Amino acid sequence: MTADSKRRQRHTRRRHTVTAVALGLALSACDKTDPVLEQGKVVWDGTCKVCHLNGMAGAPKIGDTFVWKNRIAQGTDVLVSHALNGFEGNQGTMPARGGNPGLTDAEVAAAVQYMVSQSE
Repeated sequence: MTADSKRRQRHTRRRHTVTAVALGLALSACDKTDPVLEQGKVVWDGTCKVCHLNGMAGAPKIGDTFVWKNRIAQGTDVLVSHALNGFEGNQGTMPARGGNPGLTDAEVAAAVQYMVSQSE
């Protein structure tokens, strides 16, 4: 093997190594999930989905960025407070804890964060 072909072979190996590292990083970034959002999805699936999937009782539909925009602008603390304590608004009613008194404060907050993440 000539010196030139050895250089090309080393260069090719380096390129493949760099490509493999970049691909690994990209895949690991896709694989990382936020545990709060995971918990929020579980709560949403079990409680919140009943109203927020189709807008029952004036609930903002998850994913409707137009409807959520002004709510999100109020801040997470306000949204979590409304979800925890209930809220009577012009467009509907939010029962305390989504009507599920068994939910913890953390579970309610996680559900709010999940819905916001899907509606920004």
